[in-house]
Amino acid sequence: MIQIKSFHGLSTVLLASGLIASNFMSLNMLAKKDGGIPDISKLSSTPYSSIQIRSETKPDGAEEWTFASRQHDPKLKTLIIDDEKPTFNGAVKKKYTHKQDVAQFAIYPQGSDGKLTAKQIECIEKQAQGRSNGMMIADAGSVQVTPAIASVPIVGPVLAGIFFGQARKQAGEAASNLAGQWNDC
Repeated sequence: MIQIKSFHGLSTVLLASGLIASNFMSLNMLAKKDGGIPDISKLSSTPYSSIQIRSETKPDGAEEWTFASRQHDPKLKTLIIDDEKPTFNGAVKKKYTHKQDVAQFAIYPQGSDGKLTAKQIECIEKQAQGRSNGMMIADAGSVQVTPAIASVPIVGPVLAGIFFGQARKQAGEAASNLAGQWNDC
């Protein structure tokens, strides 16, 4: 029998029991094969796909779930940049950009007879090399910073993982763009 001598001990036991019960409930829901949670991770998608899940409770208490998926749906992509930068003479330089085009998952370059030219292939290789080099540089820098972030109690490991992943992604994209510009792609 567990003896609880203070309210602090009781609250700890209740909190631990609640957390354990919620984990078992989540595992039980995920283990049901014919259960109500759809496996969204197996859908093919692009960055411009959309998924919508709606839950509705009827007056008689019945629940109705609606799942709508629009995969590979061309949409308009709008880029709006309203930028103000100070200049050296004290004035403010304003720049407004509004660009709208059809969102595409991949832009396939057109070469001669629908095939890639040697220059286009070289550009793709250089950008891929730049991306991998940028990711390696981000790895080297993140190795120094990640332990400090991971030492934050409770959320530190999650924050460290997010920081590490975003650092690799951003450095890879920046290096790929730089490699493309450097090689006149």
